[in-house]
Amino acid sequence: MFLDGIPEVWLQGDPVKKWEKDKVYIFEFWATWCGPCLAAMPHMEHLHQVLKENPNLQIIGVNVMDRKSPENLKEFLKNRPTPLTYTMAVDVDGKRTKAKWLDPLEVNGIPHVFAIKNGKLIWRGHPLKLSEEMLTAMLKPDFSVASLPVETADARDKENKIFLQTRQMVNQLVQKNGRQGAAPLLKQIQESNQFSQDRLIYLKTIPFNVLLQQGKYDEAQLVLNDLTEEYSDNYRVQINVAGSLLQADTMPSDKLDAALVERCLRRCIEISKKGNKEASLPWRMMAELREKQGKRKEALEYMEKAITLSSLGKAWAKLQEQTGDKETLQSLLDRATEGIRPQPPRKMQEIEAVQEDSFYTPLLKKQTWFSHPGLAGLPAGKTVFIDFWRAFSKDGKLVGDIPANTLDIVLKKYGLLDHPNVKVLVLSVRPLNKEQVKECLERPGMWSPYPVGVPSDDSVMDLFNSLKLQYFPSSAAIRDGVVVWAGEIKRMPSWVADLAARDTLDKDKLTEELAKRQAYDQELEGVYKKSFELRKQKKYEDYIKLLEENAERFSDNPSFSSTVAEMRAGQAVKEKDYRKAVDILDKMLSRFPQEDALASYMLKVYRSSDEMQENSYDASRRALQIMRDANTRGDGGYNAACYQVMMEMAMEKKDYVQAKEDALKAFHELPLVHQYAAMKKKQKEA
Repeated sequence: MFLDGIPEVWLQGDPVKKWEKDKVYIFEFWATWCGPCLAAMPHMEHLHQVLKENPNLQIIGVNVMDRKSPENLKEFLKNRPTPLTYTMAVDVDGKRTKAKWLDPLEVNGIPHVFAIKNGKLIWRGHPLKLSEEMLTAMLKPDFSVASLPVETADARDKENKIFLQTRQMVNQLVQKNGRQGAAPLLKQIQESNQFSQDRLIYLKTIPFNVLLQQGKYDEAQLVLNDLTEEYSDNYRVQINVAGSLLQADTMPSDKLDAALVERCLRRCIEISKKGNKEASLPWRMMAELREKQGKRKEALEYMEKAITLSSLGKAWAKLQEQTGDKETLQSLLDRATEGIRPQPPRKMQEIEAVQEDSFYTPLLKKQTWFSHPGLAGLPAGKTVFIDFWRAFSKDGKLVGDIPANTLDIVLKKYGLLDHPNVKVLVLSVRPLNKEQVKECLERPGMWSPYPVGVPSDDSVMDLFNSLKLQYFPSSAAIRDGVVVWAGEIKRMPSWVADLAARDTLDKDKLTEELAKRQAYDQELEGVYKKSFELRKQKKYEDYIKLLEENAERFSDNPSFSSTVAEMRAGQAVKEKDYRKAVDILDKMLSRFPQEDALASYMLKVYRSSDEMQENSYDASRRALQIMRDANTRGDGGYNAACYQVMMEMAMEKKDYVQAKEDALKAFHELPLVHQYAAMKKKQKEA
């Protein structure tokens, strides 16, 4: 590994200038847009903390394939929820690390890690595959690659099987003899280094969950107290313990060890301060604790602190600094909370007459129904959406998505929520424990206005598979016994919504229309198949010709239209006509304003180079607005993030009036602000 691949720009830590004898260098390649990279960073930080005293090891994060400036990257790292203290560098133009190391070794995807010793590459792979055991082996003077543990599929399966068996043993020991019953086994497991630290910590939390179910609240909290003392400098352990206690809905409020929760959160605050990256989350949880204690004034103060420390709060502070604006956070929050009202309670969906048939009647009769006495058929004369619900047992509780939550968001987007011509049924794809289902649906936020059916066999899963569904959340739209559409809910096309809203429907015409759509889909699939073959054969001129010949024919298909648009935009970029490239993509997006995933992808294209970025300010803002408007996550944080990116783009343009408007919209969407508004309302009522 030649030294000319080492980055020149360093963000934190000691720069690497030469290969020191017998020293191991771990280079972790990441980017801000790479979710798996960000997810792996706490693991790398853990390895750094465990081995940072060893002078023969250095862990270096290298930002690659990114377009952020070193200054923006420093700010990005500063705002990470988990403080990162290992060395950080950036491959600014891609001409060093990417060109000299990654490209020759055909590293096309990140995150990725190189381990280098004495100038030689001794290991490469995913950062989560890197363990303390492997690093310790690499540091030995007599190290050889052959000495590294080799992970195979069989080895992983064996380890998972042993882990599940161990989990069951710990559970049984606690059931019989309390927390002390499992203590010898847990000590033995820790001393054997059999499992990773994350798995060990998970095993150590099992006694808490078991004892909580048994109503032994004091003993359960002693388990977590011991855990926090053992891992006193571990941010994740402290924050998870505090969260487990605050969210333990089966624990009476007068039994909660508030002092333990506060101690964990104070430690989190101190840990984050040490890295000069004070985090927002501990302050938000501190506010929740104070609210539980009835200390509403303090709760509001802590929530304001959490908002200030959020990434949006920091962006607002930066905007104030640039503009000299003196508006206080309190004034901003007062404006942002205007119009925030709690959603009115949903009413239980009414089911009128049903229509019995030979398929759905037997299927529905196999269900145990919740929120409804039972159904012998689908509602007659309506478009019925079946929401396929997935839930599973975890630590003695049933966990899963809110029934029909994503479907509700999509129906609302199309103006069909609680529409008289639309009915919804929720069916679990697998048989479940009925008592657990009842308890699950009675939890706060899990209530559903729709009938929820749990089957006695695999009949619902058989239906799911027969509809060729592969992902969750998915749904099927059925009208008069005919499956009109089935697929991922967030990708439901607008024509399904148009059909669902109709008062009457000619069954023969519907069948004819669906046959035409099926033929259309088959033709499109044929064109796709041919295009893949041409690309595989590297017949790019024939590939482009095929796309152009079919561009008009499939112009109403978002996926095909985006492929054509990307091809045309790519040609424009080759000609260095960046304005034309942006216009092509922007026009395509304007035709499909429901496609948030497409808008997200196009935003990355717009921001992929300095030249594209210069020409795509307005188009990028429109893409972000589409992402916000078409959001099916039901997550105000996502919406706030869209507006925050708009705000930061406006700041780059020095369009401060627009930036302030975007900031206000972002705060109005931010869940923290909604939580703050609810707290303030309770204080006022009190």
